Amino acid sequence: MTMPHKPAIMKYNPAFLFIFFNSIFLSTGLNAQVSESIEYKYYQISPRSVYEIKPELMHRSPIRAGGGSFNGHTDWFIDWRYQLSQTPYGCQVHGIQTKVHVIHTLPALSDHVSDQQTIDVFTKFSAALTQHEKNHGNNGLTAAREMDKAFNAIPPQQSCRKLAAIIDSIGNSTVQKYIQADDDYDRITGNGSTEGAVIY
Repeated sequence: MTMPHKPAIMKYNPAFLFIFFNSIFLSTGLNAQVSESIEYKYYQISPRSVYEIKPELMHRSPIRAGGGSFNGHTDWFIDWRYQLSQTPYGCQVHGIQTKVHVIHTLPALSDHVSDQQTIDVFTKFSAALTQHEKNHGNNGLTAAREMDKAFNAIPPQQSCRKLAAIIDSIGNSTVQKYIQADDDYDRITGNGSTEGAVIY
């Protein structure tokens, strides 16, 4: 079972899952771009038989919430930066830089596990769990690409304050859209159970 995903939190929410929203007028780039990075973090389990896989997952997993443990999880973090310039035609945005970082936390078998049935069962489960988490990560990547495209389509505004408000509104609303997409995906798949990301 995977942890219910809420990969982004508004900056005034004191929860423990994070997305940081930055509206910083600092940038050296002249062209818009999305910088994407993906990180994998693994925790090891050492089951001696198929029947020990689930207890090992529950015991070894660092993913904790609501008094329970979860087998896998994905966080995605988005940051956007830009410059604003007042011109005779209004305030314009330039130097947009959008970055997204995805972190997958997943289990891995210890090298000491030698029982072939255990290896086979875990391998099948792990493939399903990994794909489920990648799909969550794809929501973060899509969110960053979508907002970056929208940023670059904003026409000049009368004031830079108004333009900054529009940019940040787009960023925040796009993040919320894909938070909901993550929640819907977990609801439809039973947190990955219908996709094989479960150990009985």
